[in-house]
Amino acid sequence: MSPLARWRAGVLFAMSAGALLLLALAQRAQSGYERTLAARDATAAAAYLTIVTPVARRGAGYDLPQLLIRARALEELPGFSGRFEIYHATAPLIRATAPPLGAAALQQLRREVAVRWTGEAALAPLLDRDGWDVVGAVAARADAGTWPVSTWSLGALLLLLVAGTQSLGAIGRPRHAWRQSIGPYGVVAALFGVAVFADVRGAAADATDRWLYDTRLLMQEAAARVPEIRSAPAGLATLARGAEIVPGDSGPSTAWRRAAGGAVRAAVAVRLAPGRWVELRARPGEGEAGTAVWLPVLLGLAALGPLGALLAAWSTATAPRQRRETVAAWGFLAPSALHLAAFSFAPLLLVVYVSLHRWSPIEPTRAFVALANYGRVFRDPLVWSALGRTLVYALYVPASMTLALGLAVIIGRRGSGAATSALRAFFLLPYASSVVAIALVWQWMYHPDFGLLNQLLTRAGLGPVNWLGDPKTALAAVMLVSVWIHLGYQLTVFLAGLRAIPQTYLDAARVDGANAWQRFRRVTFPLLAPVTVFVLVTGIIGGFQVLALVMVLTGGGPLGATDLIAYHIYRIAWERQQFGDASALALLLFAVLFGATWAQLKLLDRRVEYG
Repeated sequence: MSPLARWRAGVLFAMSAGALLLLALAQRAQSGYERTLAARDATAAAAYLTIVTPVARRGAGYDLPQLLIRARALEELPGFSGRFEIYHATAPLIRATAPPLGAAALQQLRREVAVRWTGEAALAPLLDRDGWDVVGAVAARADAGTWPVSTWSLGALLLLLVAGTQSLGAIGRPRHAWRQSIGPYGVVAALFGVAVFADVRGAAADATDRWLYDTRLLMQEAAARVPEIRSAPAGLATLARGAEIVPGDSGPSTAWRRAAGGAVRAAVAVRLAPGRWVELRARPGEGEAGTAVWLPVLLGLAALGPLGALLAAWSTATAPRQRRETVAAWGFLAPSALHLAAFSFAPLLLVVYVSLHRWSPIEPTRAFVALANYGRVFRDPLVWSALGRTLVYALYVPASMTLALGLAVIIGRRGSGAATSALRAFFLLPYASSVVAIALVWQWMYHPDFGLLNQLLTRAGLGPVNWLGDPKTALAAVMLVSVWIHLGYQLTVFLAGLRAIPQTYLDAARVDGANAWQRFRRVTFPLLAPVTVFVLVTGIIGGFQVLALVMVLTGGGPLGATDLIAYHIYRIAWERQQFGDASALALLLFAVLFGATWAQLKLLDRRVEYG
């Protein structure tokens, strides 16, 4: 077999494995939801029998003939999706020819008093009316053999096969040919992964809705057989475990989604008697809210085919030496790439996930709320105030850059002696020091009674100033500290840029009669443009991310005068315990910084040439 044939065989295997594993995983996920539905239906049916079955005349057990009638009536209940077998002790009641329940399984139920699985059936304990003893069990079987994809996913699968075939045929051709085929193949693969994810999410929602429908039927049947429950629906709480029963009004027969208590819940209307309605709500976090973790997994499996095709096409179109060099380079980069993925990309994906949920450590559930957190952040006037203050605070960057550039020009003229090195180290020391220590020192210097700055002002006859306690001066005081901290770093960068300028350019300008200002304006500053852009962009990004300095120096005060955007995100997350809102605001800040950086690069980088 030729190398090209081996590559194509490998790509075909990757394509098939990705599609089949994706479908198998979707099938497994849907089977899991069916098993969950069976377990919940078994628990509800056991609670229903406890409510409607009368007690035997003698003893604490049930009236066996009545239990048999109720069990068979449950099997024939119209619209009920559960498939049951009811056991009294170990004897089956619905199908007399069914195998009995094992004595060991019954003893296990009596010890655990919880749902357990035996084969393909979920066993829920059947308690007596007092709830003290397990007198039997309810076995519910999960549906199996469901087709894992919908019509839309099947259409995406057909497109995937067509695009995969075209990519397979492009392997071994020139670079432009396989690029044109593998790109659409990747898009179709992502579409197929998203479509299967939608099927998985739909299966989860369908399982939740079917459980609500089954529980509604049992509640209505219990209300018909036990009239006392109609006026006291709280007696049905054991039947609707995992949900809540609230007063309601008439509604459609289908389930709906509704925001209740700040979370989206599935609900159905239950008619207990003429004019008597309640609403059955599934708790937030149930059903489809937990399916978000499937999306990256399914997309990763769908990407196996395109990645395999890309690797094969690149390998067949590249010289062996270039392949070896590229593989060696990626081998050396792999540890750093894994570190970047683990500590940068993974947290970013987590922030995106949290921003779409109502996420708080003080709440037991984390409901999916889509873009509600973003809307709340946009409508919050405090967010816009913090953003405006941050824009004002970021003006310290051009101020410190101007000072740093002037000092760099002055120091650069002195050469590279010991005095110059000591001066550079003196200016760089604040940047290398702890931000907390610097903030504490400046907090002492700004003290209104015995601070160094106020002592100097008092000796000059200007009187003391409450720098950090006055809303008019607090932000300016923080900006002054930031200038002092970053001046040394910017000075070092500008000095490096000045030393990279060839001396011949300056000598030529001097020979042409240019004075010092003209040489700086026409030669030095244009050649420093790459350094200037770098310092400005990184400074603006750092200014928008300042946190520790504000936290220690002012705590966001006074009266919110120094409540900058990063500190505001911190307060939303750790003081209000609203991580969803904080994550949404963090992503919006990322978008603002990205836009500001792009605009700066476009406006300031037009004439910049990087060597």
